Amino acid sequence: MATPTPNGTKEPLPVLIAGGGCVGLFLALLLCQSASIPHKIIVVEPNTPEPTDTRAMAHQPIIFPFFAEAGLMPELSKLGTFSSGICFRKSVKNGSELIAGKQFKEGEKAQLLLPQWKFQDLLIRKVCAQTARGEVRMGSKVTGCEEREKSVVVKVADVDGEEEEIEAEYLIGADGAKSTVRKLLGTSLEGETLDAQLVATDIRFDFHKYGFYDANFVIDPVNYGLIGRIDNEGLWRVSYGVPLDTSEEELRKSVDEKLKHMLPEEGKAGYQIQRIAPYKAQQRCAETFWKGRVGLCGDAAHLTNPYAGLGLASGIADAASLSSVLIRVLSSQSADSAKLLSSWSDARRQKFLAVVDKPSRMAYMRVRTNVDSQENVEQLLQKDPLVGALKKGMPMMPPSLATSGPELEGW
Repeated sequence: MATPTPNGTKEPLPVLIAGGGCVGLFLALLLCQSASIPHKIIVVEPNTPEPTDTRAMAHQPIIFPFFAEAGLMPELSKLGTFSSGICFRKSVKNGSELIAGKQFKEGEKAQLLLPQWKFQDLLIRKVCAQTARGEVRMGSKVTGCEEREKSVVVKVADVDGEEEEIEAEYLIGADGAKSTVRKLLGTSLEGETLDAQLVATDIRFDFHKYGFYDANFVIDPVNYGLIGRIDNEGLWRVSYGVPLDTSEEELRKSVDEKLKHMLPEEGKAGYQIQRIAPYKAQQRCAETFWKGRVGLCGDAAHLTNPYAGLGLASGIADAASLSSVLIRVLSSQSADSAKLLSSWSDARRQKFLAVVDKPSRMAYMRVRTNVDSQENVEQLLQKDPLVGALKKGMPMMPPSLATSGPELEGW
């Protein structure tokens, strides 16, 4: 179905993306960049990016090819900085002793450090620059949808509660862990909540002064976590775990006490807290990423803990592969559209379970390992291939997150 235009031609229905985070906007940009489809791409997002919104702040080298394909790497490289090193170290009570680490040389592939709001801001500008194709509606959210034979009617409400209906070719939910679109689909997230809450605390502190690398995985059964540089202005992420049943009030009261166990002894009085964001550590995956004319990607489709760095990376890979599939379908080139979308869903589920879920669970267990003694450290180096490889100066690259469209059934 399409909307008649004044000159008698039919204007194709838009593609609507719920969620203007990095994944939803990246998908929108890839669709807007395609010359094969004339469809308008509409993104609806309730919240405007704020400079305090650092959230996801590191991009893995394995997804750089996706950014390069979209022509984003030069600008992303200017907006962010590249990590100078990564290491595993003991907790402060054990002297912050280095277990294994690597300092990157100029030109070596390293994490791109970029606060989420900066990435979102760039993507919004890029999508909106496609004036005839791209539209980002801030302050709006999807509240309902009804599938028809050849379209899906989506209810969208603004901040004042005013609701409108948009008839679209497809609706994609990239609206995060608490996805409304996933709930509308009636699709459950299979998996489990892990036995801790994680607290992402952004502070201003000079960790370099005390010999810390740009990315430090702190290994300890209790005082485990990640200490990572966010920018060049002294902002760092200190992520740590607390018991699952800790209330938010208790959690906020205990931040300073917890930071005493994460920061080096000499500098414990010299930090400034900028942001505290608690969340549950989860390993979950939707039973399907696609039904009819509605799909899911990113955190709306799967959740993982941050210690393998594969959360946002897998969402970007979802968007990259889904864009190629949708372009194939919308340009009427697919052999079987329904089969292709279903095949994409199966492939992405399998990719999450095989390539993201298992390494992420291992990473969560790794940071909680007992390394109090040298014997414990030697056992870790022998049993853990990633730490062992880093000790030898050869960081392991994870398997590919990509899904090849032409290899999918129905292409």
